[in-house]
Amino acid sequence: MTKRCLILFLIISVSHGAIAQSKWFGGTIKRVYPLANGDFILIFNNDNPSCTNQNKYHYTSVGKNGVTKEGIQFLYSAALTAAASGKKVSINFDSSGKLCYVNRLQVTF
Repeated sequence: MTKRCLILFLIISVSHGAIAQSKWFGGTIKRVYPLANGDFILIFNNDNPSCTNQNKYHYTSVGKNGVTKEGIQFLYSAALTAAASGKKVSINFDSSGKLCYVNRLQVTF
């Protein structure tokens, strides 16, 4: 039993370092920029100080920060709806990398 607990503790400890540094950011979307491979970029009207890339772009990509092939379609649809209606969105993104990969998006109605 002790050996199992030790192994579980080690797995959790090692995997914790691989987890993205999750942060929230909110604002209105200035542009939704689709890419040829199905990924897209969100560009906001206000700059996010926690996003460290020069353009302050927030990337959404399958396989990055937990986004699946099905999930990216929902995120894209929600982003387009929010941008077209001028609604504020909140995104959860990985602040540990330069591309600020989005994981979740919610629209405020």
